[in-house]
Amino acid sequence: MVYVVITGAMLRGRIKRSSGNIFKLHKKYGIYFGAFILGSFIYGLWIRLQHGESILLSVHGRLGLVILLIVALQVIPGLTLKNRATYRGLHKIMGYALAPILIIDASWGLYNGVIAGTKNLVLLHSISGGLAALFLTWIILEIRYPTKRSLSRARVASYVTVFLVTAGCWIAGGYNYLTSYGFQVKPVILEGPYPWAHDIVMELKEHIFVFLPIIALALSVTLSTLDRDIFLDDTKSRRALTMIAYLALFIVLLMFLMGAVISNAGQTGTEALK
Repeated sequence: MVYVVITGAMLRGRIKRSSGNIFKLHKKYGIYFGAFILGSFIYGLWIRLQHGESILLSVHGRLGLVILLIVALQVIPGLTLKNRATYRGLHKIMGYALAPILIIDASWGLYNGVIAGTKNLVLLHSISGGLAALFLTWIILEIRYPTKRSLSRARVASYVTVFLVTAGCWIAGGYNYLTSYGFQVKPVILEGPYPWAHDIVMELKEHIFVFLPIIALALSVTLSTLDRDIFLDDTKSRRALTMIAYLALFIVLLMFLMGAVISNAGQTGTEALK
């Protein structure tokens, strides 16, 4: 998905072009991505039917259908129409909209699969982390392929990132930890077959977790105060900004993985105690 969006942005001039036939690469990986989405939807439908459930009864299934329709409207006209200028604007809008919808659906599906009856705060925590990873990727691309408008777009993406990691990840996750996890999930994990999920993974997550909003805020403040000429001309400054953004992205993805491990251990512990 990320590669398809990047090559599409290169075709529209939003990101500086790299070498090679960008249109051919965009088309090729768009087809691969479409085939993957179709296969995922069919597999999900098959699994639901095995349990006698309708895929459209869940939000995850409905979003999956929306994603499938968007992908079809992206790929099929690109392969059949000779005059692509007639739908280029719609193609661009749907392409950019597809990324956050897919992140939300993937987060929703993961947590519905890992924990039965997902709590709203845990779901909000997960979706915020996924979207934060998407916006950090956007920032990295703007820094690595700078144009005259890259700095302003990176600033906007950094503001959204700070909000997501502070409100969605930090506050929502911390509130859930204080009000639910410590009293309900933690004892189950410690008494279950994987106590290390709390003793090691959660303890590590708690300490690394504290630094994420600070790093995101530092990146946002730096981008907000940086002069555009320095941003465009100073390679060392952009390299330093890229490393900070990579660090924030790594922490977000690490938190996401740790959260999945902890949630799975909680579900396994609940089943073992029944």
